Amino acid sequence: MSSKEQVLDQIRHASTGFEALLNNQVSSAREILESRPDSASHLVGLGIVAFLVSILSREEAELKVATETLQRAEAKANVEASARRSKGDSGVYAPGTEFKVLLGDATIGQALIAVMSESYVEFAKAVWKLNKSYKIFMSVHKIVFPDDIGEDESLRQVFTKLNQHYLNQTTQQAAAPAASGSSGLFGWGRSKKNPVLNRVRHSSSSSDLPSLSSSSSPAGIGADGNSVPASEPVSNAPSPNDSTTDLAAGVDRLQVGRTTTAVFMEADEDDFPTPLWANDPLTTLIISGAALGSGLFGLIFSMMPPKMRKLISWFGFSSSSRSASLKLLKVAASTGNDVHGYFASLTLTTFYGFLLLMTGWQASEASYLRTMATVLDRVHARFPNGTLWVLNRAKLARYSRRTGEAIVIIEQALAREEKEGNGFREADSLLLTWLYLSQAKFRQVADAAEKMCLMNSWSHATYVSIAAGALVDEINSIVARGETPDPELIARTEALFDRLPALCTEKRTLGEKPVTETFIVRRLEAQRAKLQRWISAGRLPPDAKLWQAIRITNSMELGLFWATVGGRSPIEGLRAQIDLLSSFTPKPTFVSSDKSISRLSSPSSASLAVSGVDLDTPAEVLLRDLLLGALYTALGHYEPPFLAVAIKCLDSVANAPANDVGEEKWVVPFATWHRAVVELKVGDVETADVQTDAAKARGLWKPRLDRAERLLDSLTTAGEYDLKTRLESRILMLREEIRSKRRKMGIDQ
Repeated sequence: MSSKEQVLDQIRHASTGFEALLNNQVSSAREILESRPDSASHLVGLGIVAFLVSILSREEAELKVATETLQRAEAKANVEASARRSKGDSGVYAPGTEFKVLLGDATIGQALIAVMSESYVEFAKAVWKLNKSYKIFMSVHKIVFPDDIGEDESLRQVFTKLNQHYLNQTTQQAAAPAASGSSGLFGWGRSKKNPVLNRVRHSSSSSDLPSLSSSSSPAGIGADGNSVPASEPVSNAPSPNDSTTDLAAGVDRLQVGRTTTAVFMEADEDDFPTPLWANDPLTTLIISGAALGSGLFGLIFSMMPPKMRKLISWFGFSSSSRSASLKLLKVAASTGNDVHGYFASLTLTTFYGFLLLMTGWQASEASYLRTMATVLDRVHARFPNGTLWVLNRAKLARYSRRTGEAIVIIEQALAREEKEGNGFREADSLLLTWLYLSQAKFRQVADAAEKMCLMNSWSHATYVSIAAGALVDEINSIVARGETPDPELIARTEALFDRLPALCTEKRTLGEKPVTETFIVRRLEAQRAKLQRWISAGRLPPDAKLWQAIRITNSMELGLFWATVGGRSPIEGLRAQIDLLSSFTPKPTFVSSDKSISRLSSPSSASLAVSGVDLDTPAEVLLRDLLLGALYTALGHYEPPFLAVAIKCLDSVANAPANDVGEEKWVVPFATWHRAVVELKVGDVETADVQTDAAKARGLWKPRLDRAERLLDSLTTAGEYDLKTRLESRILMLREEIRSKRRKMGIDQ
């Protein structure tokens, strides 16, 4: 075989490994990819397998394997890129470009592993690899997109230019007319219409779809009107079975497995021609790789904490807009059956899902749900049992506030994975834990969290802390109903708390301990101090157990960090958690029996100490108020008047004096962030009936947007606090949503 034929064979063979991975066949994927240890594409694949296993199963040891494998892939791709350039094999793009893409894959994979640690130290370690991958992908990006992608450029324009270039390179008679009518590189940046390009429409990736009809598939039309096979050099016509995702808009309903998701009719932003290179593996790898690499990097950059963004800018990075990055990812997701297309689809679903869960408020929630459903629908059709896609089906149901449906999807997937002995049960089980917590099904939360300890070794301290906290929530709920908890429940709770101290001191295989463990250790100290206060005051006997003094649990606190307490929880779960927290003394004074807001009176430290209340410090009361604020915010989605209660709860925390906050410094910035979210949700309510009156809507939105931004601005001066990196990412994302709303409404900064 020629050098080019060898590369094509490697790409095709490695692709079978990737497809096995995406079909939950991890062992088969590794066997395929390990069969060619001298192939850069196979080594990149092995590294990605280990990386996915690590993030889905939370297996820390796999991160080390992924790093070492990707380092070998990087070295091999470097050698191959030089060899291909020297042989000068012809193609749509310069020989060796495909190995530059693989080189970029290997280096950005190593950077992502370091970024996953959520610590500034590991972020700093990632800078060098990010810088290298950035330069690689930008060099390929400039080859594929010589004039970049404009902020206001549509996907139709992007695909039209890519298709024109492909025709110029592969069609025998395309060179002359292209040269006569173009003033730049293959007309990049021009809007000249091409009858072939305008007649081709994007199609689904589902392998069982029928062929394109004669009216919709004239992509490779010859002079006699007959279509030309895509394998012929004169024209590479698109295949109806080779696109990873169908992002066409204007459909009334989308099928996601057996789930029907309503599509909200928005602007036809995702309407574009079929990529003509879908049957050309080499070109597909280059275009989709360039688009995925630069698009993914743009998103990573946009979501980094401000300090890190400033730091890496010194190394030559330049900021890119989120909208341009998302366009690039959509290009990658639509280029054919290439691993970059699959992972672009995964990146899009993960990103939109992250926005829907973690930003608290979205400028266009309906559009995000629609895009996530569309991307997911097409990939799920190709890999119906793949954990990546089943997991995202459940997440989509969760984000659409169909928690019961999400649980059914996960439970069915877990049963199938246990029977077949493959898949990533850890990822499904972790999501199930949060779904149960959102329903306030505390015993099920504990069951699911404890099972995580049997599945992986990521952070048993976190899992056990969640399980123990959930059982305390169950005990406190039983007591609040005037009932007595059963001895088995108490014994199980005590056993979990007995395990925690040793788990929190375990050494890490790679990097620092999770930030959750640092938080858990500090909260354990506060809970032990409370227990001693109660024993000293005679409220509990000397042999009392820790759980007897706990009212605000780690399960609720960590659930808040992961946007599960509140967020998109079902109304029944919200009410149950509100009732539980409101049962603790001193009683919250925000709501009277007629739901009107009453005057807030914060109890003093002295009064708390002598009154024998459940929450015996001002800081603990503030913790309860923060949780209630998040819960009432979520309840406001179903019953908007409760947003006023959320404001009262959150303002009490955000404006609390430092003496009351004590060691719980994190509650003030988290309350301030949630308060900004409520401000924006109130804007949605106020403008719900005036959408047709643009001027009136702008008048109502401007003060809300301004106030929300001022609240976020105030967080820039906050000092250090627990899980700061998590909140900083949410601040950045919420700022972008506000900017998006301003652009959409025509409201100046």
